[in-house]
Amino acid sequence: MAQSKYEFGMELLAAMSATVIAKKQKISKIRAFDKFMKSETARMLFDQDSGMWLNGPDYIADEYRREMYFKRTGKSLGY
Repeated sequence: MAQSKYEFGMELLAAMSATVIAKKQKISKIRAFDKFMKSETARMLFDQDSGMWLNGPDYIADEYRREMYFKRTGKSLGY
């Protein structure tokens, strides 16, 4: 089955976001991608209705960081 342009874009954004996460956390790209794909942020990225796919990889990586901070602390970053 052919992949839609939206699915291709979402997969590319996931990979690019994982690269940003890997650099910030100083972990491998594969580990960052695995962690990202298990997140709520990734689920939102692959949901066309959420509009997350309209943002760039830095924004998506920042949303992932906010999600992980909230899971660790129960607190919002407040911005």
